[in-house]
Amino acid sequence: MDNLKEKEQKLLESLVRLDTITDLVVGSKKKIVDLQEVKSKLETEKNDLTVKLSTLENENEGLKAELQELENKMNSDDVSNENLKEKILNMETENAELKKSIAKLEEDLETSRYKVIQAEKNKDEVSKRLDELNQEANDLLGSDEW
Repeated sequence: MDNLKEKEQKLLESLVRLDTITDLVVGSKKKIVDLQEVKSKLETEKNDLTVKLSTLENENEGLKAELQELENKMNSDDVSNENLKEKILNMETENAELKKSIAKLEEDLETSRYKVIQAEKNKDEVSKRLDELNQEANDLLGSDEW
């Protein structure tokens, strides 16, 4: 009988272990289901994040393109400013040359005025002298008539 009791005891122990194993299997299956749900949620979240990342990458590319356009515009404006500066410097140089030319022309004009005044004085003197010579010639001619 002891043998039977021993077998019964071993059978009971085996049943308890089997129940424990069954509980562990049920718990494991529940955990597997829970993990599958978590995995599904993580996959969904991963897909959402992938979409967001793609959107952000597209926005980033758009911003890079806008930044490049702004940089090109600024460089273009810088070139335009440099061209304007160069034109202004050229105009200032031309202006300085024109001022020198005007000053030279004013000097020439002053010299010409002086020469005209001298020529008028000479003309007046020559006219007076001609009148005197004409008078003398007339006087000489008039004295011959006697």
